[in-house]
Amino acid sequence: MKRWRSLAVTVTLLVGITPVSQAVGATLDDLEKQLQGLQSQIEQMKQEKQRQDQKLREVEAAQAAQKEDLTRETASLREQTRRVSSELLDRVRIGGYGSVRFETNNLKEQNNTFTFRRFVLTADAKPADPMRVYLELEFERFTQIEIERNTRRQEGGLRVAEAIEGNDGSEISFEQAWFQYDLYDWLKFRTGQVLVPLGRFNINHDDNRWNIARRSLVDRGVPVLPVKSAWPELGVGFLGDVSLGAWGKLSYQAYGINGVALDAEVEKIAQSRDPKRDKLELEVEFRPTRGTAKLDSKDAKAVATRVAWNPLPGQEIAGSFYYGQYTPDFLGNEDVYAFGIDGLTTFGPFEIEAEYVNTHFKNIKRVARNFARVVLDKEAELESSISPDFEAAVEFELADLARNKHGLWVEGRYRFWPEFLTSTVFGKYFDNPQLVGIVRGETVWLRGLVNEIEFEDGAITAFERENRRIHRITAGLAYRPTPLVVFQLAYEYTKTNGQSLANVTNFLPAQAGEDHAHTALLGVAFGF
Repeated sequence: MKRWRSLAVTVTLLVGITPVSQAVGATLDDLEKQLQGLQSQIEQMKQEKQRQDQKLREVEAAQAAQKEDLTRETASLREQTRRVSSELLDRVRIGGYGSVRFETNNLKEQNNTFTFRRFVLTADAKPADPMRVYLELEFERFTQIEIERNTRRQEGGLRVAEAIEGNDGSEISFEQAWFQYDLYDWLKFRTGQVLVPLGRFNINHDDNRWNIARRSLVDRGVPVLPVKSAWPELGVGFLGDVSLGAWGKLSYQAYGINGVALDAEVEKIAQSRDPKRDKLELEVEFRPTRGTAKLDSKDAKAVATRVAWNPLPGQEIAGSFYYGQYTPDFLGNEDVYAFGIDGLTTFGPFEIEAEYVNTHFKNIKRVARNFARVVLDKEAELESSISPDFEAAVEFELADLARNKHGLWVEGRYRFWPEFLTSTVFGKYFDNPQLVGIVRGETVWLRGLVNEIEFEDGAITAFERENRRIHRITAGLAYRPTPLVVFQLAYEYTKTNGQSLANVTNFLPAQAGEDHAHTALLGVAFGF
């Protein structure tokens, strides 16, 4: 009974378990199917990820290739820019020089003053290896030019007003502007605005080359040159260097140019006078000036040449010559000629540099007669319709003419450097600083200087000339931290044999009786 009872229980249990096992089997099948589905999804995701990774690698590779191309293009562009910049720097050089001066002297009318002597910009370009273009633009005592112009209609007509503002004595000038073609070392073609090769100073006039903050009397202050330096003229010519072997080198310049000419300079003067009537005066001065850069006032041209011999470095002796018509055609055909001798010699730290120039204006009195015939009256008073208390006048003059002008300057220099200054601020930043002691002596003689011309109705009524002498001695010390920069300190004494320095110099506002001047100069000149 127990056995059958156990069998019954077993059967009962098996019967009860069978539905459960069937349910569990069904659940397992579903789970297996779900697992298979998940596995399939995972495989698909893996494949998708692999595809995305492949695309990402392709994109990264493309970006790397683009970056590499960009890097190569950038490097190529930089190389091209560097090459163009290098070629441009090789072909074009920008530079210049400038100078400032402080001076004080004993003249009553000259105050202690700073002077902005000049600022010059230069450009030196080579369009091709044998060619050169050079430009030198000068701003002398220049700070500003301002022009105001107003035009408007008003009741009864048209009103035009103009005002020009600027500083005294200012000038903007092309000192040089020329093109050069180097055919050979001994034959170089040059045309344009060239420096006239008369003497050594005019062709070497940069302020920072000199150790005194004033240009010489011969070249600037009187001057003996037909036109004060820097003196350029428009023309054409040749220059070159010829080797002489053991005898050194020969250099030359030769030009045909428009040349110096008498030209008008108009000065307006307004005077308030008591008890006399107020006066407005126009002074028209005809004086030698550099030639025109357009239609010439004279048919003839001028020639200028200089030949220099350099037997050794630091040694030079040269001769120069100028000849041409100085009168406009309406005053006749009168010539001026000038010649010069100059040189430089060096003995270790000692240097001596010198220049002599002689200029002769032919037939000055004949020029004055022609001038009187053209102008008729030296001074003309105009009746004023403005007020009976107002006077207007026009005056014509010939200025800066002398039958003969000649003069020379000699400058001695000693270069040295005290060792104790090497460790100071004056020496430790520079390779070869120098102190330069300078003494310069100058003398100018004016023979037949036109002092006064009176004429009326086309005829000369008075013609006065005189002989004058001007001497100047200058001593100073210059400090050159580098060759292009100089600090200048000097004392100069100027003396004339006449009553006033103002009659013979163009830089000293002396009064009657002031025949000498003591002057202290302090200057700085720089190049770049």
